[in-house]
Amino acid sequence: MSERADAKGAEEAPRANAMTVLSYLLGGLAFWGFVGWLVDLALGFETLFLPIGLLLGLVASLYLIITQYVRS
Repeated sequence: MSERADAKGAEEAPRANAMTVLSYLLGGLAFWGFVGWLVDLALGFETLFLPIGLLLGLVASLYLIITQYVRS
């Protein structure tokens, strides 16, 4: 019985729940936004790299979500 359950679990694609997707989005925004803020601080800019970092984090998070849950 357990072999059948293991085989069935191996065939199913991973399911996304709302908390996982939300954590990927917020984590990507927070990490890359922070990196952009640090680059702004290091190079002496006001707000040049912060929006770039936030946009990069959003795109990277969406890419990760799509590759893990939509394509599989």
